[in-house]
Parts: sequence; C-alpha cells; structure tokens
Amino acid sequence: MKKITRVLFIALFLTGVSTEVYAQKEKKEKKEKETKTLEKPDAVGHAATDDYVNSAFNLYFKNQEVTKTLSDPANNIDDLGSVKSDLEAQSKEAAQLLGKSSDVITEAKSITPKTDSIKAVKAVNAANKALNETQKAIPGQLEQIKNQESK
Repeated sequence: MKKITRVLFIALFLTGVSTEVYAQKEKKEKKEKETKTLEKPDAVGHAATDDYVNSAFNLYFKNQEVTKTLSDPANNIDDLGSVKSDLEAQSKEAAQLLGKSSDVITEAKSITPKTDSIKAVKAVNAANKALNETQKAIPGQLEQIKNQESK
C-alpha cells in the first residue's frame, strides 16, 4: 500500500511539472508570435498595388520604430512631443490608406494573368494587415507617451 501511494505521488508530481513546463512553453511561443513583425511582400509589377503596399509597409515600419523608441523612455524623454505628433500623423495616414484599399483590391483583381492578380491581392491583404496592426498599436503608444509625460 505504501509503495502504491509513493508511486502515485511521484506520478502526480511528474504530471504537474510537465504540465507547467508545457504551459510556459506555450506562453513563450504566444509572446514570440505577438511580437513578430510582418514581412513586406515582393513587388507584383503593378504600379498602383506596389505603391499602396510600399506606403502601407513604410508606415508600419515607421510605427515599429516608435515602439522601440517608447520602450526606452529614459533616453527619449525629450522626443515625446515629436513622437506624439508623428503618431497622430500616422493615424491619419493609415486611415487614408485603408480608405483606398477597396479600390486597390478591385484593381488588383483585374490584373491579367490571373496568377499575377492573385499575387497582387495577397500583397494588398498583407498591406491592410500592416495598416490594421499600426492602427491597433497607436492608442497604446499614445497612452505610453501620456504616462511618460506625467512622470
């Protein structure tokens, strides 16, 4: 009886440890996935689509730089005013670009041959994802600035 209890206790202990290790691994993978930056697609050879994608990803990468700037508040406290105005401009630009997205997708769908059209639509969708990520990040970044200014 004593041996069975001991074996059960060891089995429960190992199960608990392995579950905890697995949960930590999942959290780490989720965090890495959240912080992963988007990749800019290759040019598709259609001027309107390429311009839209380039503009969207330039804005996205610019916003990623703001995130890096805000993560080191001690060295960037003097730049907060210019960063705040830059974020407001980014927000307007993202809204304007997203307003154009349906027209750009319509144009991309009309590209021939069809394989180029599919590539162009995928590129526009990636650009829209980058713009949406930028728009989601801006309120949090503005809040960071507000918190850093109050300190």
